[in-house]
Amino acid sequence: MTGKLPTGKLVAVANMKGGVGKTTSVVMLADALAAGGASVLVIDLDPQASASVCFAGDAILAEMITGGRTLDYYLGLRIVDRDKAALPDFIRDHVSSTTHLGEPLPISLLASGPSLRIVEREIIYALTKRKFSMHAIEGHLWKLFQEDFAPLRDQYDYVLFDCAPGISPMTEVAIRASDLVVVACISDFLSTYGLKAFYETIWGVGSASESMLAPRRPPHVLITRWQNTKQQATTFATLQASAAAQDARFRLFRTRVPQSAALANALTLEYQTFANKYRDATRDLIGEVITPVVAELKEALDGA
Repeated sequence: MTGKLPTGKLVAVANMKGGVGKTTSVVMLADALAAGGASVLVIDLDPQASASVCFAGDAILAEMITGGRTLDYYLGLRIVDRDKAALPDFIRDHVSSTTHLGEPLPISLLASGPSLRIVEREIIYALTKRKFSMHAIEGHLWKLFQEDFAPLRDQYDYVLFDCAPGISPMTEVAIRASDLVVVACISDFLSTYGLKAFYETIWGVGSASESMLAPRRPPHVLITRWQNTKQQATTFATLQASAAAQDARFRLFRTRVPQSAALANALTLEYQTFANKYRDATRDLIGEVITPVVAELKEALDGA
């Protein structure tokens, strides 16, 4: 007897470098996917909580933090305190105030709190005291992800992970378990310099342990903040050549997300304010840029 196959997709948006447009990409992808009729869950793995602020706004996020309804609080209960916390209880549904065809976008949020990085360290300390080796700690986090996070694909069409810069324990698990890893990247030397190290850390020979597997697909690089300068064009051409090579370590989205005042303001204003003030610009951006990105994302998920 076989069980029902999961239908939802797990997508991690990551980069070892900060300031490259990861959260902006998550916000725009969530909007575009939801506007297309998909149910979307955003899981904020970044203690800076930028995605959480964008969707929930300061007031609601403060309420979630003080009420203990954030990812860091859940992880502390579940692993450090060994409490039988239920992950769905920490998810805030209908978090978007943006509407499409008169209806709010079906976006839910598992918010991050400021203590996430501290809790991740406490997890290491707690499990070490219980005589867990580093491999055993990795296996424990992987098992938790498979038991609590992976089943969310049965409830949502897309689960988007907004990963923190670098590779934290939970970020690494999310990247390895996702159906697709999108590497948001500016087309310049500094932003692309770490691509090789990022690949070797997650996809390289010997990077996967017995408890954690390498991702099923190579990372897909999405160029953000595109300004079409000579330097950016040169770097993009180099990336294109690398992606087309027979031994390519990554794929490259054809579509590039341009530098945009509307996008920049997405991370400096409450999302509700942004959605209203920049609605026309966002609609144009989704139609001209984000929709093609979503099409390529779905193509990659289908293995085409």
